[in-house]
Amino acid sequence: MDPWSWLVEALARAITGTANVLGGNLGAGTIALTLAGRLALIPILLPLARRSRSWRDVQRGIRPQVRELNARFKSDPASLQHELKALYAQHGISQVDGAGLLTALVQVPLLIAFFQAVLRLSSGTALAGGGLVPGLVAGTLSLLGSKLADASTPRPLLYLAAVLPVAMSVWLGSGTGLYLCAFYAGTLVQSLLQRRLPPVPGP
Repeated sequence: MDPWSWLVEALARAITGTANVLGGNLGAGTIALTLAGRLALIPILLPLARRSRSWRDVQRGIRPQVRELNARFKSDPASLQHELKALYAQHGISQVDGAGLLTALVQVPLLIAFFQAVLRLSSGTALAGGGLVPGLVAGTLSLLGSKLADASTPRPLLYLAAVLPVAMSVWLGSGTGLYLCAFYAGTLVQSLLQRRLPPVPGP
């Protein structure tokens, strides 16, 4: 068995074991283990989220200068890249949100592995259908978490954050919806903690 399949299988067994502790309720096991896993990531992801927020604040501040450079050097890509690099360095940030990328590298593999484990366990059970209500809850939690994490998030991205969990839950069933509810509940807790802390001094 390859390492990825082993991870998915291990998560599926852990969800089943948690469900057995909770009276055999697979939905409750999914929520409990997913939420515990997401909360366990907060000590790692919260510092990265704060650095990413600082990077975005600086990037928004220099956006007019970036537009000006793009207009001035639109026919000279090499000079444009040189000037942009100098501008970002002047303001103490890189051109790429490194903390945001690291957050994705930490979070996304576990998210996908949990997702596959839940799908496997839901197949052929009541959790394979009826995903509208948990999807609506997950969409609401996702929207709140996104708004709290960054009040300047563009409206189309907020709409996507709200609609995507609903669509996934309706399509894939309530098991997926419950998983997303727990995941976005953990994300909301992280966003609330982030709002209580000042941005890091330097991005």
